[in-house]
Amino acid sequence: MKHSLLITPILPHPTGSGCAMRASVSLEALTQRQPLIVVHAKVWGDRPGIFNPEWARARAAALFQVNPDRLRDIRALVEDFLEGVPGGGTLDVIYAFRQVVAPSAIACIGAGSCPPRVTLLDLDDDECARTEPFAQLHEHSGRQELAQRLRRDLPQLTLARQMIMSRFQHVLLANPEDQRHLQERYPAVAFSQLPNVIREPARSAEHQELDPHRILFVGTLDYFPNEDAVTQFVRNVLPRIRVADPRMHLRIVGVGESDAVAAVANAAGVQLVGAVPELGSEYAAAAMAVVPLRAGSGTRIKILEAFAHGVPVVSTPLGAAGLAVTDGVELLLAEAPEDFVAACLRLGRDRSLRDRLVRAAGAWVREHHSTATVARILEGLLLPAAP
Repeated sequence: MKHSLLITPILPHPTGSGCAMRASVSLEALTQRQPLIVVHAKVWGDRPGIFNPEWARARAAALFQVNPDRLRDIRALVEDFLEGVPGGGTLDVIYAFRQVVAPSAIACIGAGSCPPRVTLLDLDDDECARTEPFAQLHEHSGRQELAQRLRRDLPQLTLARQMIMSRFQHVLLANPEDQRHLQERYPAVAFSQLPNVIREPARSAEHQELDPHRILFVGTLDYFPNEDAVTQFVRNVLPRIRVADPRMHLRIVGVGESDAVAAVANAAGVQLVGAVPELGSEYAAAAMAVVPLRAGSGTRIKILEAFAHGVPVVSTPLGAAGLAVTDGVELLLAEAPEDFVAACLRLGRDRSLRDRLVRAAGAWVREHHSTATVARILEGLLLPAAP
C-alpha cells in the first residue's frame, strides 16, 4: 500500500501559530490522497497544552513524535511502520515542512522497497533573506552577539539550502516574491507558490460584544519579530493613541512566553492575555487587529485569520508582504508610528470604514486563500507525470 510521509518541526494544528496552521492544512490535503505517516521532529518543541497531538493522530495512519536527540531514528521508525502494513507498504510521497527537517526527509528517501514518486520541500519562507533584517533588529535591541551570530552563520545556511533543495523535485514557498527571487538565483530548482490559507472560522459559542476601543495583536510571542513589533507598538504608538482617546487599549494574545513582552505588560492600556484555547471570542470583541512588524518573511497567516473573522487590519507594508492587498481596500497600511496612530484612530471612530474593509477583506480571503487552493496546488504537484 502506498503512503505519504510528512516530516515537520512543529506539531500540525489548526490553531495556535502560523507554522502549525500551515502544516495542518498540508496534512489535510495529503490525507485526501492516501494514508499519511506524520513525523513530528520536535526541534521547535511541542507547546504542550496548546497544540493537541490528537488532532494529527486522528487524521494520520501514524504519528511519531521524535525528540531532537533521536532524529537519526526517523528512518528506522518509518521502515518499521511500512513493514507492518498488511501486504507491505511503500512511500509514494515525501513532504518536508521547513528546511530544518529536510535532512531527515532525505534520509527517508531510501526507506521502503522503492524510492518515492514525489518529493516536496516546503520552505514556507526565505530564511536566508530575512537574516539581515533580523540581525538589524537584534542590534537595535542591544543584542550584538545574536546579530553577529546570524551574519556569521548565513553562508553556511545558504550553502546547506542549495544542497538540500537539489534533492527535492518541488520546493514550495508562501510568498510569490520569495519564489521569484529564488527561481532567478537557482534556475535548476522547481519552485512553486503554495500560499498560506485559512479555514472558515468556527463561530464562538460565547457571544461577544464588539468593543470599538479594543486593539488586538495575535502572534507567537517568543518569535523575535513579534516581540519587537509588540514592544515598539506599546512604546511608540499606543501612548499617542491614548492621548487622543484614553479608552483605546491593546490586547496581546498568543502562544509563547517572552520577557520582552512581559516587560511592557504593565504599561497603560495593555492587557497581556497569552495563549487562549480558541481565538473566535478575541476577534469577535476587537475593533481592529494590528500587525506592526519591522522584520519577517513569508506571509502572515494572522492577517488572513483576522480577515476571515471579520476584523479590520492595520499593518506595516512588510507585515502584509506577499499578500495581493491594497491599502484602503482590504486593510490600512502604516509605516511610521504617526501613521499607525492615525490609522487606528480612524478605525476606532469610523464604523463605515471598518465595515467596508471587512467586506472587501472577507471576499478577498475566500477567493485567494481558502483551503481548496492548497488542495488544488498540491494535487497538481502530486499527479503522476505525463508519459
